[in-house]
Amino acid sequence: MKSALAVVLGLGTMAIGLAVADLKTETLTRASLLTGIGTTETQSVNEYQGDKRADNQTFKMVGGIVGALAGKPQATVEITRLDKDLVWNLNPPKKTYTERPIALPVDSGMKVEGKASGPDQRPPYKVVKSELKVNKTGAAKDINGFACVEYLITWELVLEDTASKGQVRQLMTTDLWNTPLTDKLKQARGIEAEFSRKLAEKLGLGLSPEETDRLGAGMLTTMYGLDPKETAAKLEQVGKELAKVEGYSIVTEVKWQVKNDSTAEKKPEPEPEPERPPTSLSGLLANKLAPKPAAKPKDEGVIFSSYHEVKSVSLDVVPEPDFEIPTGYKKVDK
Repeated sequence: MKSALAVVLGLGTMAIGLAVADLKTETLTRASLLTGIGTTETQSVNEYQGDKRADNQTFKMVGGIVGALAGKPQATVEITRLDKDLVWNLNPPKKTYTERPIALPVDSGMKVEGKASGPDQRPPYKVVKSELKVNKTGAAKDINGFACVEYLITWELVLEDTASKGQVRQLMTTDLWNTPLTDKLKQARGIEAEFSRKLAEKLGLGLSPEETDRLGAGMLTTMYGLDPKETAAKLEQVGKELAKVEGYSIVTEVKWQVKNDSTAEKKPEPEPEPERPPTSLSGLLANKLAPKPAAKPKDEGVIFSSYHEVKSVSLDVVPEPDFEIPTGYKKVDK
């Protein structure tokens, strides 16, 4: 997974870093969906060379129900070749790979089923408000040898049910630790941004897949049946605000909360049991010492959180074979 703000922050400096340099980054990503289910942890080595990208990932589940049942970490490799319009997914343990076009053809038959499946039907929800605020907090610390300053970004998104007119208020909070742009990081960001721009162009998107995934757009469109083009347009507006953030993101921490949902079915609160007077001294003491009901946690309503950290950045030459299918691998159908 790439730097969360690579596309947005790179637009103003696209001319920088377009030299014929290779790029290699090492990253750590954690993402959790719904409390108690578990967290995915991915260590990645991401390599770029012109119109080629290779993502070597080691993936595992930690914590929660799924983490307790998960087996050993899994290694995967995804090679994206813009020059060939192909994506190869390698399975190193089995020495097999699959091949697909970067953008699925229109008549591929693959679609997302939802409430609005007919050509004349409206999507079940629409975006009625999108407001983003950027705050430079003044905090500073060193992360992996990079001197970083903190930016706190809050993004309020209100969705309206097109049938009932009820609304769902989402709040996305992003904590960024950014380091000043050195010549090396300017070049690295330029390489990432140029590749993401070309990939988004092939996919027909306003923003790159990495950008939409990190901001939660992919999950929003799936959960609420949003129109993808409308969502991409809203995110493009958000991207313009994010361009105010300076530097290269070393740590990006995202928390997505549902603050209010007037469309949800309201269940009546259970009647509290009446207090019974104590019948003894021990009963009186027990009442006094009993713990009071805990306050609702601040993270109530969190349905998605992620943490992304850049461990290292290198502009050394990447070996050409890293972007090819290794000898001895067999092609299989998905």
